[in-house]
Amino acid sequence: MNNQDERLVIQLMIGKQIYPINILRSQEEAFRAAAKRINETLQGYETRYPYQGNEKYMSMTLLDFAVRVLQLEKDSSTAPFVESFQTLATEIEAVLQPQEK
Repeated sequence: MNNQDERLVIQLMIGKQIYPINILRSQEEAFRAAAKRINETLQGYETRYPYQGNEKYMSMTLLDFAVRVLQLEKDSSTAPFVESFQTLATEIEAVLQPQEK
């Protein structure tokens, strides 16, 4: 078994809760970075909206990340590129076709 394929259990603190998570060793950095980003977002909501309760902060953070994912999916759509290429192809074909006299 490849060393990167080994599974391990890491402890991630998200908010005020510790979560033991069983992951591939190669995923550890991504999971730790994600937990850090979640905690930064949680802390931002706690600062901006004090006394709302942990459940509301978690819900707001979850919504924040879901919106970001949806925006990235929308922004990474290839449709605008396909349309641009089709337009360019049509223009190139028009230029390359022999002109009728």
